Amino acid sequence: MKTISFLAVLPVAIISFSQLVAASSGSHGHQKQKPNFLVFLTDDQDRRLNSLDHLPLVKKYIRDEGTEFTNYYTTTAMCCPSRVSLWSGQFAHNHNVTDESPPHGSYTKFVSQNLEQNWLPLWLQEAGYSNNYIGKFINGVSPTLKRAPKGFDKDHWEPLVAPNIYTFYSPVFSTNDGPLEAHTGVYQTDIISDKSIAILDGLAKNKSNPFLFVISPTAPHDEVWFDDKGTVFTPPVPAKRHEGLFPGAKAPRHPSFNPDKNDKVSWIGTLPKLNDSEVERIDAIYRARLQSLQATDELVERIIKRLEHNGQLDNTYIVYTTDNGYHLGTHRMFAGKQTPYEEDTNIPFIIRGPGIAKNKKSNAVATHTHFPATVLQLAGLPIPDELDAHSIPVLADRSVYGKDQPTEAFSVEFWSNAFLENATATFTTNSYKSVRLIGQGYNLLYTIWCTGEKEYYDLVEDPFQVKNIYKHTKQSFLDRLDALLNVLRTCKGPTCRDPWSVIHATTNSKSKSKNHGSQKEVRSLKDALNKKYDEFYAGLPRFSFKNCLPYYLSANEVETPEHSEL
Repeated sequence: MKTISFLAVLPVAIISFSQLVAASSGSHGHQKQKPNFLVFLTDDQDRRLNSLDHLPLVKKYIRDEGTEFTNYYTTTAMCCPSRVSLWSGQFAHNHNVTDESPPHGSYTKFVSQNLEQNWLPLWLQEAGYSNNYIGKFINGVSPTLKRAPKGFDKDHWEPLVAPNIYTFYSPVFSTNDGPLEAHTGVYQTDIISDKSIAILDGLAKNKSNPFLFVISPTAPHDEVWFDDKGTVFTPPVPAKRHEGLFPGAKAPRHPSFNPDKNDKVSWIGTLPKLNDSEVERIDAIYRARLQSLQATDELVERIIKRLEHNGQLDNTYIVYTTDNGYHLGTHRMFAGKQTPYEEDTNIPFIIRGPGIAKNKKSNAVATHTHFPATVLQLAGLPIPDELDAHSIPVLADRSVYGKDQPTEAFSVEFWSNAFLENATATFTTNSYKSVRLIGQGYNLLYTIWCTGEKEYYDLVEDPFQVKNIYKHTKQSFLDRLDALLNVLRTCKGPTCRDPWSVIHATTNSKSKSKNHGSQKEVRSLKDALNKKYDEFYAGLPRFSFKNCLPYYLSANEVETPEHSEL
C-alpha cells in the first residue's frame, strides 16, 4: 500500500502580526484599556512534590483569587526549550532550541534562529504594550550577549547573566542593555523584588500604556558553579531568614519514589535502587528547595500589594508558573528533570484577573505552547494561525472561546543527553517522543525512545507511572497511539491543534481501508476507537528513530511501514 505522510501542514495565509493588529483595530478601538500581564516564572518548580502547598502567600493572593490548571504541562522538560515554547507558542521541534548550551540551545541558539522576530513579546509591543523583564531569561545570556531581544523594552530588561545566573548570594544582572551589575552578599530574590517594585512604580506613572512584566527568580533551582572540573550543582540556598525551616520535611513517598521494581526502559531501567544515604540527601535537597521558595512567596505578596496600591491590580492578569518540573527519588533517579514522566512535565499554572473564577481548579488540558494565544485572547488581539496551540479556557465565561476544539493530545519531546544533578553520570540514550492523551475517562502516556523501546501508562489506574503496560495492551489500541504520535512529532500550527483531523483527512481515501472516517467524524480518541477503523489504523505508518542523537535532526526521525503482522 502507499504510506500516508503526515508531514504536510495545512495551508495558512502569510500575513504579519502588525497587519493583523491594524485590521482588527476597528473592532477593538473603542474597548476599555487593554489588560496588563504580570508573570511570576520560577525555575524547576515541582507540582507533584507539593511545593505549592508550602507557599501560603501564593495561595492567599493567587490560588484563592484565581484558577489553577491541574493538567498543565511543559512539552520539553528542560529550561531553554521550555521557556522558548512559552513565549513563541511553538513546540521544540519547530523552534529548534533543544538544549541548554550551544550549538543546540541557549540564548545564542535563540538569537541565531531569529525567534525574536515572531513571538509574543514583539506582538504585544506592536499593539502598544510596554514589555519588561527581570531575572532569569534563558541560559546563555552572557557578558558578551546580553542585549534585549526584540519585543522587550531596553529600559526594563534586566536578565541574570552567566556564569552567575544560579548563584543566590552573588547574582549578576545586565542593566537595561548596558553595564553589568554584580551583587555580593544580598539574596538574589530580594534584589529582584526591589527592582520589580521600582519598575512597577515607573509603569504606574503612565497607566494608559498596558504592560507585560515577567519576574523570574531562579529558586528553587540548584545553585550552579563552574570550575576546572566542569559544572557543579549544589542544593538551592535559602535566604538567611528562612534557613532551618521545615526541619522534618521529606520528599513525598509516592509509589514512584525509589520503587523496589524498576519497569523503566533505556538508561532509566539500568538505575539501581537508592541507598539510605542517597535518600537522606534527597530529603535535604527537598527541604532546601522549600526554603529557597519562601523569598519568592514573599515577593508575590509584595508585588501584588504594590499593584493594588498603584491602582493597577484590577486590570492585571497575574500568572504563576515555572519552566519545567523536577523529580527527587522517583523511578530510582536521584534528582533532576529531562524525562517524559509527570514529575518533570506536569507543572504549576495559576492565573487570576478580570473574568477568571476564584478559588477554582480546572482540569482543562494546556501546555506552555498555549500561553501566547491565551495572552493575545485576553488582550483582545488577533491570534496568528501558525501557533501550535490555541487559547487556554481561563475565563469563567466559556462562550468567548467559540468553536475551539478542547486540547486532548499533545507531544512531549526531548533530544539531549541526560544527567543527574549532583552526580557525574551522563546518559546518551535520552531522546524520545511521547504523546499525552487526556480526556473524559482516560489519561495516557505513550513514549517511543531512540533505543526503539516503548512505554505505555494508564494514569487513571497508575497515576505515578510505575507499571509499563505496553506489552499487555492490544495492538489495535496502540495503532491509534502510533498514528497520533506520527502526526504530532512534526506538526505545525493547525496540525498540532487538531491532529485527528489530519489522520482522517480525505486524502486518506487512498488507504486500503475504506473505513477511514472523516475529519468531522473523528475528533477524539473516543471517536477513533470505533472498531470500524481497526483496519485503517493498522495500515498507517509508524514513527521511529534511526539513532540516538543528542539534538533534533528531522532526517533521524522517520516513518516506518505499517505493523508487519497486519
